[in-house]
Amino acid sequence: MSDHQQRPPEPSPERFDPDEAEVDPEVEFRAAFSEAVTQHGFPDTLVLAREHAGAVFTDRRLRIVDHLAEHDPASVRGLARELNEDKGVISRDLEALARLDVVEYVADGRAKAPRLKHAHVVVEPVV
Repeated sequence: MSDHQQRPPEPSPERFDPDEAEVDPEVEFRAAFSEAVTQHGFPDTLVLAREHAGAVFTDRRLRIVDHLAEHDPASVRGLARELNEDKGVISRDLEALARLDVVEYVADGRAKAPRLKHAHVVVEPVV
């Protein structure tokens, strides 16, 4: 765009109309599914897209999730030791789980203690 051409004005965020916004149908479905699950007694439920869950939940990462559900390791190094795995491998696995919002880190002095972020994690239904 040359200097003599003007850019169209930026829309004002104050003029946002949610009824006019386009919402991805998959996001809308996941939100509705999550709300239904919550209403039926499963609060704090994360709903993952199938394509994300299939790529991220390897056997070792499921082992990590299962372990974190039962234990509170003091650090990533401590978790690796408890699982008898390499710290670097566990750290990369935790980062993949954190990107999906499954795991978070709690500061404990200088250490980062991995914790499950939600009480429940479900994968969106196939149908």
